[in-house]
Amino acid sequence: MLTALAFSSLNLAWLGCLLLALAGAAVQVAVGAGLSVVCGPLLMLWLGPAAGVPILLCLNLLVSVVATGLGGLRLRWGDVALASGAILAGCLAASLLPDLSPPVLKGMTACVLVAIALPRPPARAAPPSAGSARAGVGLAALATGALTVWTATPGPITPVALARAGRTGAEIRRAMQPISIVGFGAALAWVGLPAAGTPGLAVLATLAAATLLGTGLGFRLRTRLDPARVVVLIRIVAGVAALLLVVSLLP
Repeated sequence: MLTALAFSSLNLAWLGCLLLALAGAAVQVAVGAGLSVVCGPLLMLWLGPAAGVPILLCLNLLVSVVATGLGGLRLRWGDVALASGAILAGCLAASLLPDLSPPVLKGMTACVLVAIALPRPPARAAPPSAGSARAGVGLAALATGALTVWTATPGPITPVALARAGRTGAEIRRAMQPISIVGFGAALAWVGLPAAGTPGLAVLATLAAATLLGTGLGFRLRTRLDPARVVVLIRIVAGVAALLLVVSLLP
């Protein structure tokens, strides 16, 4: 009886991750972010951080590569270069620090999700100076790199900094895809794939297929979705996911 229940729970978790990977990839292509928020927490709860983080890095990298290749080259390459360099520095800094325990990683992920769930402060009437904007983007990307290595859930730090620098939503969405390639690629190179025989490695192919399907769906939905409503939905999902992660840490 217990074996049957465990098998049923495993199948439900696997199916849930497939559906969330599909939905998260579609949202990420449509608005620029969302896969880690939508799919990441369930992966963390199901597989644990040791397998969940590298699997989530793989899926994010896949979405970013496809979205960059199909999204055109109308980019602010200065923003891409600045943020990518700072993200690499953040990844390096995180890789030089001691390994963090699974409870600490779950707690950090929950904190990022809470930050995502909170409403943004209103933008200032006057845009910052060019120097202040570059410094803000650089510092945000530095933190993003470290969080990507630790949790595979970097959150909205860099997109918010780009918005503060006066970039439009479309410019941010296009810029974040190549920036994400650098961040997720560097983090995956350091973290590596799950060890052979772990449950995460066995389901990676099916999760990747669901992610590719969601990526294609995201391109079709991009012109039909109201970004403001999607952002509200992402915040709700982030809040619920943060609560679930916190509950999983309770004795």
